[in-house]
Amino acid sequence: MRKLATLWGAALALTLAGAGAQAQSGAWPQRPIRIITPTPAGVGSDVFARAYAERLGQMLKTPVVVENRPGALAAIGTDAVAKAAPDGYTILFSTSNPFTMTPFLLSKLPYNPQADLVPVTQALKGGSFIVANPSVPAKNLVELVALAKKDPGRVSFASYGSGSTAHLGFELLQDAAGIELLHVPYKQSAMPDVIAGQVMLGFEPPISALPNIRAGRIKPIAYTGSQRSAALPDVPTLAERYPGLEVFTWLGFWLPAKTPPEIVDRFNREIRAATQSPEMQRLIAEAGLEPMGTTPEETRAIVRREAEAMGKLIKAKNIRID
Repeated sequence: MRKLATLWGAALALTLAGAGAQAQSGAWPQRPIRIITPTPAGVGSDVFARAYAERLGQMLKTPVVVENRPGALAAIGTDAVAKAAPDGYTILFSTSNPFTMTPFLLSKLPYNPQADLVPVTQALKGGSFIVANPSVPAKNLVELVALAKKDPGRVSFASYGSGSTAHLGFELLQDAAGIELLHVPYKQSAMPDVIAGQVMLGFEPPISALPNIRAGRIKPIAYTGSQRSAALPDVPTLAERYPGLEVFTWLGFWLPAKTPPEIVDRFNREIRAATQSPEMQRLIAEAGLEPMGTTPEETRAIVRREAEAMGKLIKAKNIRID
């Protein structure tokens, strides 16, 4: 009987230990989750960060808050996540720029884009509109290129700074069309100056371009996505004139490296489900974007391809920030 009791006690101890381990592993999340976005409050990506926070909070049954950490080409916010504890309570929501562009624009990064963070999913994707002040004597891309060839270096374009998607997008257009434009970099949105006519052209995502286009404050010249925007189907793409010329911006999620795989997978499932919810689908459509939902492995491969292409372009143009 004593031997039987001993065996029973050992089995019970193992059972309780296993149950405790399961409870511990299945207890996530037990406290609020932070979504860090490396952009200022109020911009397009911040709007979606807060929409995801609300949806994920409902799905995970825990508060999800957004923290803005802008600056240094998104390196500040990205580094904050890279150095966070890999426990599933801090996640990055960002464009791919900190992984595909910033490493080639800054001589020193506080984080390693390959080793310090793990991708979760590519959530949203979309092109941008090349827009012009209404006074610009060009109604479409053909007329714009003709204008630029007639007066090289006089047609000005605004960007969100050297090395930004807008800057590199216009660099690609100049190469494809054989034109020379005047780059006017801004630290924040140049839309007010495009509207005022201080600069002739802008490169804007749908969420900021569409309201101004519809109000007649600016006019669309071309769309940079692979197919025409459903929001403005009469506006041709760059690729229709210059095959293969596409410029996308996409938003995704990353976690600190060494985050347990089960938490990465859980985030992937929940974010993909949130993206497909009616509320998010409506917001995505209004912003002129496309819902995505890649696996971590697919996202990693996308980042690798884009980093190789952007790195070659940035080096060829000798673009440096520091």
